[in-house]
Amino acid sequence: MPIRAKLVHSVTLIAQPRNKHPMLKTSALKLGNYEIKNRGTFGLLWFTDFGEKFWEACTTVDDGAKIRLRESGFDEMNWSISFRFAGFKARLSAIKYKGFFGSPKNSLIELKIGTENPNDLRMFLQALCTKFDNPPWILNNWKKVEATIGMSKEDIIKSWSESMGREITEEETKLKGWGSSLFGSKSKTEAIVENDDIEIFEDQDGIEIKMKIHGALEVDGKEYAIMSYVDNITSEFDIMMINRGRDNKVSYSNVEDDELYEQLSEAAAQHLETNSAA
Repeated sequence: MPIRAKLVHSVTLIAQPRNKHPMLKTSALKLGNYEIKNRGTFGLLWFTDFGEKFWEACTTVDDGAKIRLRESGFDEMNWSISFRFAGFKARLSAIKYKGFFGSPKNSLIELKIGTENPNDLRMFLQALCTKFDNPPWILNNWKKVEATIGMSKEDIIKSWSESMGREITEEETKLKGWGSSLFGSKSKTEAIVENDDIEIFEDQDGIEIKMKIHGALEVDGKEYAIMSYVDNITSEFDIMMINRGRDNKVSYSNVEDDELYEQLSEAAAQHLETNSAA
């Protein structure tokens, strides 16, 4: 009698990482070992918060879950890792889709996962998604994603919805600022400045620098202005903290916390991309 192969139910899903940590040693991964290193460059990959939550879900259902590096490149975001656990086979692959390397939010995670029983897959994915504050299918820039991988917003949402066996609402596809629990982009009517406002600063040599304000962000009750240089000194935007004095007089100061500045910059990029697409 011919041997009949088992049917495997598999899906391909696209997710958005939010953080580069944890970072894993590639030499250990090649041997199937999960070894975290907090800082460094060479010999590491950015497993990201999505990878961490996925591995956590794997080990939750199978203490003997296996992980192994398939391939990695020069950049920390260029990698592919395979998993075996509880009758599942899976692979995570990092894909750059916009901007320069240096931020996990400029990349996607492609998840390919399969198992014999579709109900098991459905339950696993439902449990996985509960581990994230923001749903993993919410992406930074839908148009650039489609141009890179050929999947539209509707395709990506539908694949998650069908795989989990439940409808994903329209509200669940929108990010309320960058990290909804922390950031909130103010609307034009709520912002303390209008988009066409110009502020004039002086550098250490007394030379005037004109900056255009594109909007504002609010974090933990503090407000930050998104600015760009009017005279084309640079194409980059800058972030400055807004200080309110007496009679609601406004002044600006630098953001000294590097980590906060990086988070604000990502939030500003999202804010500007959303407004430019509107």
